[in-house]
Amino acid sequence: MHFAILEDMEEIYKKDVLRLTAQMKPASILVLGGECDLFNDYLHASPQSRILCVSHGDYMQGISALYRVDLAFISGVLGRMNKREAEILLAELRDVHAQRVIVVSRESEGAAWQECDFLAMGMYRIGSYVTDDDEINVYTFDLYDYKPTPDWLNSKDWAHPELFDKHWW
Repeated sequence: MHFAILEDMEEIYKKDVLRLTAQMKPASILVLGGECDLFNDYLHASPQSRILCVSHGDYMQGISALYRVDLAFISGVLGRMNKREAEILLAELRDVHAQRVIVVSRESEGAAWQECDFLAMGMYRIGSYVTDDDEINVYTFDLYDYKPTPDWLNSKDWAHPELFDKHWW
């Protein structure tokens, strides 16, 4: 997790998002909020990847006919929507449209979001960047590490271990 106070935090958070994107290696990216240029270097390095940008307007309508993407990136959107609509948007992206979600929340946007709101949606904070006049928090949701397999879900805890993963009741 990144906690720092510097003038160029805007650039540092963008580099961290790009580093995370490179680790995820998404073949398809949905960008809500108009920061499509942020992914130019990634697209140049991965020409087989595709990107869809929805920079303004009705975001729900913009994603309604959307195919499933590997990564959804949201920045500058939450402050423009009422909280209930934003919750619905994030839940639909997380549950239906994207395997991974990155959300950038800025204090200056006046969004009524707190860290507990993102945690309640299954996200966790991967970075906090403080400038003189703003605080930028980056949250992520990854379908693949959202819920690890519990320790008890294995064959040694079954009455008949030889039947584990063969019969479902």
